[in-house]
Amino acid sequence: MKSKYVTLSATLIFFATSLFAQNRAKNFVGVSFGASVPTGDFSKADAGTFNNWNNSAGFAKTGLSIGVEGAYYFLPNLGLAGVLNFSNHGGFSNMDAAKLGDSYTDAFGVAYTTVSTSGQYNSLSFLVGPQLSFPLNKLTIDVRIVGGLLKSISTPTMTVQLEDQVDPTFKQVSSGASAFGWQAGAGLRYALTDKVGLLFRADYLNSTGVKVDNENRNNKAGRWVTKQPMSWLTTSVGLSFSLGK
Repeated sequence: MKSKYVTLSATLIFFATSLFAQNRAKNFVGVSFGASVPTGDFSKADAGTFNNWNNSAGFAKTGLSIGVEGAYYFLPNLGLAGVLNFSNHGGFSNMDAAKLGDSYTDAFGVAYTTVSTSGQYNSLSFLVGPQLSFPLNKLTIDVRIVGGLLKSISTPTMTVQLEDQVDPTFKQVSSGASAFGWQAGAGLRYALTDKVGLLFRADYLNSTGVKVDNENRNNKAGRWVTKQPMSWLTTSVGLSFSLGK
């Protein structure tokens, strides 16, 4: 995952070398909000089948994204970008709990299983990397590759109660773990004044995932999540503020 981020960053810097004759991009900070749509395994709501359980499915939902970003340009078009972003991706629905209950009933061979859930996916990302910008009068086109820390604030909690078992209850607990994540995206900034502009962005984030702990789990039957991969696509709007002259 880290090697892919380094390769993409190097490619972006390489292409920047032919663009130094363009108008100089302005240093800026921006704030934005939008929708964050889970992708890949993170979005899957499938517990799997007998002896082929889906331990990567996240059951994540479309949620809210709030971000702060900025870039300092050390060359006319190439700068260092920084991103601080909060993302929410919901939790297990009643339908999800029913699916999971059925899967554990099948896996453990019991008459029924009760699954109760609480909490949601909430995370912070702290990312830095190269940003390439193309100023075109009032419009600036931005492309960036950033990477860094993905910090889980919480993940959904799931408590499983099995009928007629020696150890009838086990639990998937909320995770506060951290992992490496990278993000690639593009955006537009449209100047309303010399200092203030509108911001539009689309970004894709990917991480191999955060560690998830389980309590009283002594049998590997059924879905057992120990690491949750995360990926999502965010579209956002906001305001940008140019710095300096």
